[in-house]
Amino acid sequence: MENSASDNNWEKKEAVRLYAYGAAYTAGKLKSHQMLLEKALLLMHAVRTGDLEKRDQMQNIVAYLQASLDLEHEQAHNLFIVYGHLWDALETATPKTLDLAEELLREIRELIMEVHRRQPRPIKKKKK
Repeated sequence: MENSASDNNWEKKEAVRLYAYGAAYTAGKLKSHQMLLEKALLLMHAVRTGDLEKRDQMQNIVAYLQASLDLEHEQAHNLFIVYGHLWDALETATPKTLDLAEELLREIRELIMEVHRRQPRPIKKKKK
């Protein structure tokens, strides 16, 4: 019986993982950016308790987001610099720099959400 419950738990976790992967894969660029920021925020608790593996995952997310920017735009260049500060704050991983990192993550996520809200939506055609 215990093995069956363990298998069922694994299946649930795998289903959630596959759903998240599919959602990220089919999301637009802004939504994907937001999802990665949210994942980094979820990892923050583990980082605060000293889990260096989670810190490395957060830094990988930040590096990926930084690399995904189109640096021909001034705003993207500014965000690139902010991500550099964020990466450095995670590298140091003191309570003060982790507070800064979390604040930056939250502010960037809010900014992305606001940009996403302001994007024009396609007009749906009425069915005949």
